[in-house]
Amino acid sequence: MNAKNIIIFSLGSLIALGGCAKEAVEESPAPEEAIVAPAPEPEPEEITEMPVIEQPVQAPPQEMIIPQSEFQGIEQEPAGTLHPDSVSYLYMIRRDDYLTKIAFNEYGNPNEWRRIYQWNRDRIGDDPNLIYPYNDLELFKPESEIEPVEYDYIIHEVTAGETLWSIASQEYGDELVWIIIFWDNEDVLSTRQGLLKPGMELRIRTRLF
Repeated sequence: MNAKNIIIFSLGSLIALGGCAKEAVEESPAPEEAIVAPAPEPEPEEITEMPVIEQPVQAPPQEMIIPQSEFQGIEQEPAGTLHPDSVSYLYMIRRDDYLTKIAFNEYGNPNEWRRIYQWNRDRIGDDPNLIYPYNDLELFKPESEIEPVEYDYIIHEVTAGETLWSIASQEYGDELVWIIIFWDNEDVLSTRQGLLKPGMELRIRTRLF
């Protein structure tokens, strides 16, 4: 075989091999298409419940000494004795109360604060200067001198963003009255761990005193 034939034969072999390779590439199976998972649907929005303020509200310390400008000329007699016909009743502490002031208003004698403190030691604690607005004190008087207090109620429907503090401020002009709203609705709020929810109905006193 001469050189020319060898060259022709070699070129033919290369062309044949190239064709086989092309066929092999064309016949190889195409890769499967990637499966794209659909995006998850957004979960429905939940109503955010507004928590009741859990921290206790402490009234500012009140001095036991009566301002002389308030009681000038009034003789401060020693505490008297309990009337034999006396019965207990609950006195709601006002925002600006202190024990001597309560004693004067209820008994006409500021020194009766000592007995008020004795009757309510468990409620007040070790410091008689610290009392809490809108909490109750147990006092004693003859039944004929006690004016019973009866409460009427309206219904307040809770809206989004409200708390007991904001409701108390809106209804009474004093956010510290939240504790009264809580007590009046304790059966509902205690089952919800003190949480408010829009649409909830709360009983609200038409007056406090």
